[in-house]
Amino acid sequence: MLRALYSGATGMKTLAQGMQAVSNNLANVNTVGFKQQQALFEDLMSQYAGTGNSASTSISQVGLGARLTDIRTMYGQGPYESGTDITDLSINGKGFFQVSLDGKTHYTRAGNFRFDKDGSLVDPNGFVLNGRAITDGVEGATGPISLPPGANGRNIMPPKATTSITALNNLGSGDRSTDAANPYFSLLSKWNGAAESPLGDAAYAYKQSIKVYDATGNAHDVTIYFDGAGQSGGNKYFEFVVGMDPAHDGSGMAGTSAAGLLMSGTLTFNSSGQLVNMSAYTPTSTDATNLSNWAPASFGADGLPQFTATFASGGGTQVVGLDLGLSSSTGAWTAGAGSPAAVGSNATSLMGMGGATLAAVSTTAYGGSSSEIRSKQNGYAEGFLAGIDISSDGIISGRYSNGQVDDLYRITLYRFTSEDGLRREGMNHFSATKESGAAEEGLPDTENFGTVAAKTLEQSNVSMEREFVNMILYQRGFQTNSKSIMTADSMIQKALELKRT
Repeated sequence: MLRALYSGATGMKTLAQGMQAVSNNLANVNTVGFKQQQALFEDLMSQYAGTGNSASTSISQVGLGARLTDIRTMYGQGPYESGTDITDLSINGKGFFQVSLDGKTHYTRAGNFRFDKDGSLVDPNGFVLNGRAITDGVEGATGPISLPPGANGRNIMPPKATTSITALNNLGSGDRSTDAANPYFSLLSKWNGAAESPLGDAAYAYKQSIKVYDATGNAHDVTIYFDGAGQSGGNKYFEFVVGMDPAHDGSGMAGTSAAGLLMSGTLTFNSSGQLVNMSAYTPTSTDATNLSNWAPASFGADGLPQFTATFASGGGTQVVGLDLGLSSSTGAWTAGAGSPAAVGSNATSLMGMGGATLAAVSTTAYGGSSSEIRSKQNGYAEGFLAGIDISSDGIISGRYSNGQVDDLYRITLYRFTSEDGLRREGMNHFSATKESGAAEEGLPDTENFGTVAAKTLEQSNVSMEREFVNMILYQRGFQTNSKSIMTADSMIQKALELKRT
């Protein structure tokens, strides 16, 4: 009878512990990222029971009750709901966020993060979300994600000087400037930096202006002037001059008739209007109106011809590559005249681009009216962080007031050999143990790792239907075990009464 009392007591204790798991699940039915727990039971040891039957074919044992064997966490995906901010994050698939504070590293599925006053991306408990900083497109080591405000309370993107210009156009007909002695550089001959307009409107067939930036973030207009230069040997030629506003010139040519000149050259098109070659020269002296004071332009690493610009507003001298749709694979010019003066009226004296490589989209001469195909440059003024975007692969991109978008961080995800070995730390956090194995770092939207969804939160995966069923089962089981104790106690009392009588 005493064993019956003990077995009933273990049953009540075990079912009470199961009820604790149910109560905890129901308490966290609305907790962000909570993972449901399941109580698992096992029987206790059994004792041999003497039956007095030596012919028995089975081992007769009597159980001694039950006990709790494990509280298992069920890591199944929870439902999603819309968040209120871009930094409300959820993971669709495998993985945990890693957060850290004061040397402690935890893992969580709860993605309700916000930026604090220091610019750190933290959860409600002050733990900072970890990720890889991105600098110039290169991911660095994993560390806390932080976008600290500057001295004026804003996260600032410093200005960047323009180092590349792309100017692609279709050039129509027109040859407005002529020079019998130098037909391929007649525009250059007419440049007058001391005049209000260095080239009058009647001097060129087409122009394209592009806004560029110096190192201090000041904007300037660089203009490319085009004009026809006749035909020779079945090819069509255009000349071009690259210049800035003479008033903005900070070089040694400032204040002279050559002020504002940056580059001059020619474009060669075949009979179909496709660009096949070009030449480009830059000034070597302050007297750039003299065609002898020009030399072949240098090439950048990308095979584009370069010119040097110095703006009066400051920022120093900057080297700018010019992309008209043709680049050099050798970084050198083919044989030809070393200056515009040596070209004269002979088209065969024009130097060409070594290993000329035509881009998929380039300047053309299809006739008709001249028009812009594409223009861009890579400089910008100073800007402050106006907002962020977070992509499914975990890239945090900053949108700045100067129109630039810059990749800042990449959120990292973590998985474990045994998720069942993780220890709950409260705060919706887990920590690694020797039973879970070390955390394995990975990137969202890669093999065996889920994707990140912005402005979305993963809710608790607790099933209320399941918990109410378990609650009924535990309640009935508890009542039944209490009844077995009462019955055993009654039997003991009856036995004692027999002894007294």
